[in-house]
Amino acid sequence: MKLKNINKVKHVAGLFVLLTSLIACSKMDATYVDFIKKGSITYVGTPDSLKVYPGKNRLKLEWLISDPTATRAQIYWNNKSDSLNIPVVVDPVTKKMTVWLNNLREGSYSFQITFYDKDNNRSVVSNTIGRVYGDNYVNTLLTRPVKSAIFRNDSLVVTWGAADLTVVATELNYNDKNGQLHTAITPPSEIVTKFPNYSMAAYGTFQYRSLYVPDSLAIDTFYTPYQTVKVTGPPIDYVRTAWTASETDYDLTNPRMPKNVLDGVQGTIWHMDKVKGYPQQMTVDMKTENLVNGFFYNQRTALDGPVKLVELLSSNDGVTWKSLGAYTFENIGTKQYLELLEPSTFRYFRLIVRSDYKNGTATALAELGTYRR
Repeated sequence: MKLKNINKVKHVAGLFVLLTSLIACSKMDATYVDFIKKGSITYVGTPDSLKVYPGKNRLKLEWLISDPTATRAQIYWNNKSDSLNIPVVVDPVTKKMTVWLNNLREGSYSFQITFYDKDNNRSVVSNTIGRVYGDNYVNTLLTRPVKSAIFRNDSLVVTWGAADLTVVATELNYNDKNGQLHTAITPPSEIVTKFPNYSMAAYGTFQYRSLYVPDSLAIDTFYTPYQTVKVTGPPIDYVRTAWTASETDYDLTNPRMPKNVLDGVQGTIWHMDKVKGYPQQMTVDMKTENLVNGFFYNQRTALDGPVKLVELLSSNDGVTWKSLGAYTFENIGTKQYLELLEPSTFRYFRLIVRSDYKNGTATALAELGTYRR
C-alpha cells in the first residue's frame, strides 16, 4: 500500500514538471510569435556593424548586410514621427549599405531599423543613436588664438596659441610681394609658422580661420568665421651710442672687450676669455628703460665656431635679474633678429654664452643690440 502511494506521488510530480516546462516554452515562443510561420522561425537578419556618421544638418547611416534575403529597410526616428522605407542596395566595393538623411534639425536622434525580405518577414529591431550638428554648435567654436604675428626677414612669422582638441587645422590667407594670394594650412601641433615673401608694405594684415571635426566619425568639417590680424612691422633698432658694456670675461692676452659689440663695426669683436671657459657673460646698460621686442646680433666672420647656446636676462636696477629665456644663435654671418617670447621693458640686459658651434671653451661675437617693433 505504501509503495502505491509513493508511485502516485512520483507520477504527480512528473506531471507537474512536464506542465511547468510546457508553460515556460509557451511564454518563450510568444516572444517570437511574429517570426513563426508554419512551425518554424523565419526572421530576417539584422544589420551588422551599424554606424552613425554625424554631419551638419545631416547624417549618414551605414551597415553591412548580414542576410542576403533582406530586400528593404524601414527606418524610424523622432519617436516614429519620421520614417524612410528604402530598398536594400549594397555598394559593390565596400559591401555596405549607406543611407543619407538630409535637412535634419540640430540635436540627438534615436533610430529604429528593421529589415524585410520579399515575403515581408522582418528582422528584430536594431536601435542606434546619433547626433546632428548645426549653427548652435558652430557658434560655440573659437578660432585658434594668435600670440604674435610679426614681419621678419621678408617673412610673416605667426606664433600660435593652444588649439582646441577638436581643431584639425588652421587656414591662413596672405598675399606675397607679387600680389598673389596664398592659402596655407597649419596643423594644430605647430607652434610657429613662417610664411615667406610676405608683402608687409602693401597689405600688413592676413585672414585666418580654424577647422573643426567634432567627432572621429564626422562627415563634415566646420569652420570659424575669418578673422583679420594686423601684422607687427619690421624691427627698429635702438641707438646704442650712449650704451656701456661690462669689462669682464674677455681675452686678456689680446684685449677685445665686450664694448666692441656696441660700436656698429663688424670687424671689431668681443672675444671671450680663453682660460675661463663657459659660461661667459657680458652686461649692457642702455641708460634708459626700453620696451624690447627682441635682440639683434652679428656672428664673427669668418664663421669659426660662433656663439650657439645663450641665455638672456634683464634688470631695471642692475641688481635683480629676470630670465628672458634660453635661445640658440644661428650659425649665419649676416645680421639676425631674435624675437623674445614676449615683449619686455628693462634698462640692463645680460648675455650668458653657454656653448659654441665647435664645442670649444671660448668664442667671439661681433655685434649685439635690442629692437622694438
